Order: sequence, then C-alpha cells, then structure tokens
Amino acid sequence: MLKKRIIYFLLFAFFIWLALATRKYSTWFYPVIVKYGGDVFWATAFLFLLRMFFPAVRLIKLSIIGFLLGVLDELSQLYHGPVAQAVRSTYIGRLLFGVGFLWSDIVCYATGILIGWIIAIVIDHFFSKNLK
Repeated sequence: MLKKRIIYFLLFAFFIWLALATRKYSTWFYPVIVKYGGDVFWATAFLFLLRMFFPAVRLIKLSIIGFLLGVLDELSQLYHGPVAQAVRSTYIGRLLFGVGFLWSDIVCYATGILIGWIIAIVIDHFFSKNLK
C-alpha cells in the first residue's frame, strides 16, 4: 500500500508541476494547452491527491468527489466578498481558488478527472496483479 501511495504522490507532484509549467513556460506548449491545460492538470493532480489519502475508497467515488469539489471551487469564484478577494489577491489564493468563473473550467475539471481516472485504473490494475 505504501508503494501505491508513493506513486500517487509522485503523480500528484508531477501534475502540479505540469499545471504550473503551462502558465510559467507557455512557449513549451501548444496554445490550447496553455489556455486549458493548467485546469486540466490541476484536476488530475487533485484526484491523485485524493487517491493517495483514500486508497480504499472506490475510484469512481473519489472521481465524483474530485469533480464536485472542482465545480464548487469554480462556483465560489462568483462570490467577491472582501475576505475572498483578499485571499485571491495572494499567489497561493489565486492558484487554489482562481479569480473568475468560467464555464470552460468545469469542462477542464471533468477532462482532468477523466485523465486521472484512466491512469489510476492502470495503476490499480498493476498493483492488483503484481502484489498478490
């Protein structure tokens, strides 16, 4: 179980790096990846984070939870109260909570969760076959 958690942590770290790289090193990527990739990869990373902490929970349940939390995060961007704006004015706040609602971000979250779900199925299958 520890090896599996380590793999999910490494995937989480890689996808976070990839999400940030699409913003910082935009010349490395195609324009469509620069525009949408950060949100896709962020959602993928979040699923791996959930999987790392909750390996016994069914993958489909974690995927739904991950997607719904992404949607809630996106909907929270419709609120512009002073505390929310203060949090979003920080670098970490912008990364975690975003700054403006976009319908396309919800599609990106669904895509990212789907990518993570497929990768997690492969990992879980590998571990179920090789650790018996």
